Amino acid sequence: MKDIVFILVFSVVLLFFSIYPAIKITDFFDKKIELSNFQYNLFTIVLTIAISIVGGLFLRYF
Repeated sequence: MKDIVFILVFSVVLLFFSIYPAIKITDFFDKKIELSNFQYNLFTIVLTIAISIVGGLFLRYF
């Protein structure tokens, strides 16, 4: 349980810093595949959360 809390605390801090890479990745996919506005926003939010959780895992275990 303590590990999960540490990962979530690290991830919340990284949310702000993971927005820019998520936007860049979404822009790359938008050039390859036409995304609607809803899909673009949803993909950006999901990628932001995923990148921050991966960063939190990295900070906790390495």
